[in-house]
Amino acid sequence: MMRKIAGTILGLISAFVAIFLAQMAMTLVATPPTTEMMRDQDAMRNFVANLPATAYLVLAVGYAIGSFIGGFVATKVAGVADGFLPALVIGVVLTVIGVFNFFFAVPGSPIWAILLCLAMYIPFALIGNRVAGGSPTAEPVAAEG
Repeated sequence: MMRKIAGTILGLISAFVAIFLAQMAMTLVATPPTTEMMRDQDAMRNFVANLPATAYLVLAVGYAIGSFIGGFVATKVAGVADGFLPALVIGVVLTVIGVFNFFFAVPGSPIWAILLCLAMYIPFALIGNRVAGGSPTAEPVAAEG
């Protein structure tokens, strides 16, 4: 049980680092908001609404990579025979944070970008689980040998 908890925590930390790096990579395709914009909710909403599509695509790829890394790390730390629960928790937590981010913290993104980005978390966390050798079921995998 402690390995599952540790795997989930380390997976989340790994996912957050990867997503942070992806958000920094967005500055390659879009100028970051000014300090004044960040203080004014209407200006920030307008800024977010007018970001280029490539910025949202970079963000979606970053969310996919972060989710994958989170699911992979969670599975490796928790143990590959322990099912997919740690990776699923990673995907669900990231989705909840994403919903909060898109609808409350920084609203204004186009609906296509919101749907694309939110669709990245759970599937890619579970793909990370599978690539790490995790089970696609909730039941532990029988030990070989």
